[in-house]
Amino acid sequence: MKSMSRRSLLMGAAAVGGLAALGMSGCSPSESSDQQAQDVSSSSQFATEDGRVKGYCGPGDWLGEPPVIAEEEIVEEKTFDVVVLGGGHAGLMAACGAVDEGATVAVVEMQPWSSYVDEENTSGTNLAGWYGEDVGHVNSQFLIDRGFGPYNTGEITAEFCKRGGGRVNPGLLRNYVQQSGPMFDRYKEIYDSYEAERKENDSAVYMKDTQVVIDGEPVADEGTFDMSNMFEYPLCNTQAAWSGANVSYPIECGGYKTWPCNAQFYGYQGNNIEFVHKYIVKHTQENGAEWLFEHVGIVLVQNDAGDVTGLIAEGPSGYVKLNATKGVVLAAGDYIGDPAMCWALLNEGMEWGERSGATKDDWTQTGFRTGTGHKMGCWAGGMIEPSPRGWMGLGGGASGPWGTAPMLMLNVEGKRFCNEGAIPQLSSVCLRQPQGICSWVSDANWKDLVGRAPLDHGAPNFGMDDYMVQLEADMAAVEVGNPEGSEVVSANLAERKMMKGVVFAANTLDELATLLGYEGEAAQRFVESIEHYNELCHSVDGDTDFGKDSAYMLPIETPPFYGGSAQISHSSAPAMVTMSGLITDEDQNVLKTDWTPIKGLYAAGNCLGGRYGFGYSTPFAGNSVGMAMTHGWLAGKTVANL
Repeated sequence: MKSMSRRSLLMGAAAVGGLAALGMSGCSPSESSDQQAQDVSSSSQFATEDGRVKGYCGPGDWLGEPPVIAEEEIVEEKTFDVVVLGGGHAGLMAACGAVDEGATVAVVEMQPWSSYVDEENTSGTNLAGWYGEDVGHVNSQFLIDRGFGPYNTGEITAEFCKRGGGRVNPGLLRNYVQQSGPMFDRYKEIYDSYEAERKENDSAVYMKDTQVVIDGEPVADEGTFDMSNMFEYPLCNTQAAWSGANVSYPIECGGYKTWPCNAQFYGYQGNNIEFVHKYIVKHTQENGAEWLFEHVGIVLVQNDAGDVTGLIAEGPSGYVKLNATKGVVLAAGDYIGDPAMCWALLNEGMEWGERSGATKDDWTQTGFRTGTGHKMGCWAGGMIEPSPRGWMGLGGGASGPWGTAPMLMLNVEGKRFCNEGAIPQLSSVCLRQPQGICSWVSDANWKDLVGRAPLDHGAPNFGMDDYMVQLEADMAAVEVGNPEGSEVVSANLAERKMMKGVVFAANTLDELATLLGYEGEAAQRFVESIEHYNELCHSVDGDTDFGKDSAYMLPIETPPFYGGSAQISHSSAPAMVTMSGLITDEDQNVLKTDWTPIKGLYAAGNCLGGRYGFGYSTPFAGNSVGMAMTHGWLAGKTVANL
C-alpha cells in the first residue's frame, strides 16, 4: 500500500475552519493499518472501567494489549547495537547518526525500497516514500552561503515555545534549533561524497507529471531531467520574502516572528528528496546498517527490569527478533491512519467533528501510519503528551487566494473578526466564527502586503525567483466584474501548475461584495467594515480594534478592488499528520508515567512529543521534516554512545 501523496491531499483541502494551509510531515509510514486498526477489547490492563485507556480522556481502548509472540514463532534472530523502527526522515537520520558513531544498526521499514526509489528509471512518477521534502533548519553553512543567517538560536527557540503555548519541552526545541545546522551540513557532506555516482545515475532522469513553473514558463510535463545536483536552484529552494519588499529578518507580524530557514527539495515533481535521501541510505548501508524493508514492527522486547532490549518485527518469512545491545529508536511516524486513536486523542477536533455529525470511522485520513511507535512506547510503560493534541492543519493559519498573508478578513456577516497578522491563531479563530463565507480583501496595492507577508505555514513563497513576476501577470489578467472570478498562481508551495487561487475584481466595494456572495445586510456590513478598517489604517492610534501591526494596516481605497473567499466550517478533521508524541527527557529517552526513563528506548519524528503543543505553527517552513531529521540524528548518536 502507498501513502496518499501531499499533492493529492492539497488538491482536496479546504482553506479555513481547521482545514487551513497544510504542510509537510516529519516521518514516512512504518506500519500497516491491517496490523494496528484492529478491534481491541476494553478490558485490557491499560483500560479503565468505562472503557478508556487509563490516563486519557478520549473514548475507547485504542491501545489494547501488546502482542505476544512465542519463541517458537520466531524464524530468525539478529543482534545490533541500535534498532530503528521506521525508515522515514527521522529513522533515516537516526541510522546515519548511529553509524557515524561506529554502531551497527537495523532499520525496520514496512515499505519496499521500490516505494522510495525508481531504480529502473522507467515509471517517471514521484514515489513519495519519504513523506515531505522541505527540510527546515537553522544556521547551516548552506543557508549562510545563501545569505540566510546566522540567526540567534535562542530567539528562534523562544518563538517555538511561544507558538506552542508553553506546551512543549524547551530543551528538545533548543536541541533542534542548535543542532539542525550541523545535521544539515553533515547530510550535504554525505551527499557531496557521492558526486561521481550521482552524475552517472541522476543526470538524465525520466519524469512525468511535473509540477513547477520556472521563469514564468511551465516545465515540460514529461521528459528527462538532470537531478544530479539537488542542492542547486531550482531543485532546491529556500522560502523567503519578496526581494523587492526589502524586509529584514526575522519578520515580525501579529506578535510572531518568522525566518527563512529551509531547503525545499521540490525538484520538478513537488517532492524529489529521494534523490538526496537515497545516498544517505547507501552511506548507512556501507557503514554498518542493515535495512529490513517490508518488515512491520510488532512489539518491543523488555527484560525483567523493564529495560528495552530489542523488538520483534514481521517480514515476508515470519517473525524476526532484533536484539539491541544499546537501544531502540522509535521513528514510526504518527497515527493519522488509526480512526480509534484520532477519535480518542485529538479531543478538541473530535468535539468539533461530532457536533457536525462525524463519527470515528469517517473522521480520519486514509493511511498506514497508525501509531505503532506510540503504542509500543505506551506498552513499554511510556505516555503520550496530554490533551489538547493537534495535527498539521490545525494551527497553521488560514489561506486566502494569495497564500497565508495578513489581508483583511471578513466573516459571513461581513464583519472583521480578528488580527489578521496573528497567523498562528487564525485556524482556531475561524472555527469560532459563524459558518459560511470568509473573505480576504485588498485593492490595486495588493503587492505591498503580499510581498511583505511573513513566512508562516502556507505563506507566499518568494524563494521561487519568478513568483512575483508570474503573480503580477495573473493579477493583471483578473477580469473585473467576472462572477466566476479568475485564477491566479498561489505559490505557498512549489507545485504551481495546480496551486491556484480564485480572485474576484470589481470597481466598487458594493460590486465586490456581490461577487464574493454577500447579500442584504451582510453586503452592507461588508462595505461598512472596510470603510471602518480604512479609518483605522489612517488613524495615528492604529488598529484599536484588534491590534494589527501598523506596517500591515494598508487601506483598501484604490480600485480595482480584489477579493477571494472560502467557507468557514465547524467541522475540523485531522489532516496530513498528527503532531503529538511520547513524553521524553531532552535527550529523547522515553519516560514512564512516573517520569523515570525507560532504559534503552528513544523517540524521534512524530513519535516524539514536546514539540508543537496545540498544532503545527511554524517560525519557518519545513520544520516538521527538519525536526524529524535532527532529532533522529541526535537519537542515533545518543544511543550509539550508550
